[in-house]
This record gives sequence, C-alpha cells and structure tokens, in this order.
Amino acid sequence: MEERDSEMRNKDITRLKIGLLCKGLKVNPNARYYPEIVPDGYAGGGKSRAGVAGSGKDFILDSGESCNIGVLQPFLEESPFEFKIIDSEGWILKEGKKAIRATLREPKWHSTHLFNEIQLHGKDSLATALSNFCIYKQQGEDCKFCIIDVGGEIVIHEPEDIARAIQEIEKTSELRACYNIEDKYNPNLTEQELEKRKKYVEPKDVNINSGTLKDAVRDYKKTISAIKAVSELPIGIQICPVEPDEMETLYSAGTTEISFNLEVYDERARKEVIPGKNRDNSAADYLKAMSEAVGIFGDNQVESWILIGLEPKEKTIEGIKAIAEAGAIPLPKPFRPLYGADYERKRPPTLEDAIVVYEAWLDMIRDYGLNPLKTKAGCGRCNGCFPLHELLKYGI
Repeated sequence: MEERDSEMRNKDITRLKIGLLCKGLKVNPNARYYPEIVPDGYAGGGKSRAGVAGSGKDFILDSGESCNIGVLQPFLEESPFEFKIIDSEGWILKEGKKAIRATLREPKWHSTHLFNEIQLHGKDSLATALSNFCIYKQQGEDCKFCIIDVGGEIVIHEPEDIARAIQEIEKTSELRACYNIEDKYNPNLTEQELEKRKKYVEPKDVNINSGTLKDAVRDYKKTISAIKAVSELPIGIQICPVEPDEMETLYSAGTTEISFNLEVYDERARKEVIPGKNRDNSAADYLKAMSEAVGIFGDNQVESWILIGLEPKEKTIEGIKAIAEAGAIPLPKPFRPLYGADYERKRPPTLEDAIVVYEAWLDMIRDYGLNPLKTKAGCGRCNGCFPLHELLKYGI
C-alpha cells in the first residue's frame, strides 16, 4: 500500500509540472519578493530566448528538477497556482493549498554585465542567444508565438565576449553564488547564518540559440570555437536545417548536441504559425536534417521542439512520432502566450490535452529506444520547459 501511495505522489509531481507549464503562476503584488519574481517587462537584447524560456522564472522544485514557469503572460488570473513564502519556506500553492516546495536562485553574475552575454537556465545550464535579429521578423513572416526582438534594439553578441563571460563565471565561484529566495527574505537570519546557506551554481552545459540568421553556420561556428578555447562544457545549439557537411563543421567546432525545432507538424498550421520557416524548410526538411544529424552527433544528441496547443493534439502526436522515427528526441512544450506576440491572446493548451500528448510521448520514447537522460547538452538536458525527466522517473 505504501509503495502504491508513493507512486501516486510521484505521478502527481509530473502532472503538477505540466499544469505549471500550461498555466503559469501568480504572486501577490504586495509581497516583498514580488519584484524579484515578476519583472516589469521581458528582458531585451536577446535574453528572452525566442520568448519562451526567457519569459518565465526557473523555479527549483522539491523534486530536484527545475520548472520554467510563466510569471508575466496573459491569462495568469485564471491560474490556480501561486508562489508564497510561508514560515520561511518557499511553496507553490494550488487553489490555496500547498502543492510542492519550491525556490528561486539568482546567481550573482545576473547582477553584473555578464548577464548580457550569458544567463542561467534551469538549475545548471548556461544559455545565450547569439542575436535577437531574425530574418523572418525582418520580412514580416515571423513565428506567431515569438518575441525574440523584444526591446526593439538589435543586439549581436560577439563570440569572444560570450566565451570570456563563460570563462569568468566558471573560474570565479562568487559569481556563481546564490541564495534560496526564502532565505534572502527571512528576517530572522543573521548575515552570518545567511552566508552559511549560500549555494553555488555548477554549470553543466552551454545552450545557444538565435533568431534565424543569414549565415547561421558561420556565426555559430565562431562562437562555439571561442567557447571551446576556454571551456570544456558540452555545447547544445538550436538552428534551422543545414546540410550534412555543415553539421560536420559544427560538430568539429565542438557542438555536442543539435536541435532542429519543428514547432508544429500539421501542414496547414505550419503555414499559419511559422510562415517564414515553413516557406524555406518543410516538415520533411526538418525530419531529414534530424535523421542525418544522428549519424554525426550520435544517439540522444539530436532534439526537436514541438509546441502543444497550436494544432490539434492528434497532429502534435503524429509529429512526435515522426521526430522519434527520425532518431531525434521530441521536446513537447506547452504553448505560452506572451505579451507583444501575434498570438498574445491565443489560449494555452488545457492540462487534459497536454497530458494526452505526454502520455503518447512516453510511449514513443520507449518504442524508439530514445533516452533524454543521456543528452549531454541542450534543452532536453535542462528540462526546465518540459516534464521529460519526470515522465521517465515517475510516469504519468
């Protein structure tokens, strides 16, 4: 009986995370820690990472996994979830009742100039966007969910600046120092007691994306080479389909993992949701690139995002199967509406639909012998925007 209860609790963690990804959470505006959780606006200069991961906050759940939860987005008033510090403990509440312990940790380098070049994602991934420029934004054929150009100013991060930031963060422990948010706002802790609770981020990988660039392979190669000259961290990248010889170039430069993000699978939905990307590369082009990349980067080192809620769930499941058949790990992420995006008022998926998709995902992963736990870099390893690790550990 006890074992069965434990299994139910574990499955509840998976479903709770899915709910948080779909719904986001609220924070009392009168709470002292509110400004630290809910920003006035999305971070500009490419830091919003195509408007998905950078639009939320990376809470560390009591399960040990991170969860990138929307805190600045439409429809939050409908969310059943809220973050509160109660009796000096961080909690996520569901409909007013304690659901799971959770905390936030902001590393010191986020309050320095290094934050412009590299950010912490999840609990131990370093992430950056090469640029917030996107040729499809420029052409008026951009992805309808994306706000990578938030802030208006075009920013291009130089390879040497990114590499120098990573080098400085890795070698200087105090830049990686952080505190649990409930400790920072605990009036009963002395400075000495707070200092004893200090934690340090231990980076495990580097995750690079960008808007769609005119010469992406050249720009990625320069940055990857600069990073590899100063760091041994594995590197994951997100890029549009490229030829096998270009994949070899990126691999030789030091790329560990590569992601070709399908976004949506249904042909009609692709034309509407990602018009520029779909014009230049069909779903078949993405799947072909994934299959070719597996032979270069190896098993479990090729991935592809697919968004839940922008097409019928049956089509998303078909897309997951197609990605898995290509040998890549599907990364299903609930669509998150964002202020300023074309789809600002489009509703996120329901928890019920997302659960159906994730049940199918778990079957596909097992059927095709894929294992996200073996991915060395990239979004699947971070796990902040997906419940992949929870699905594999706990089921659903």
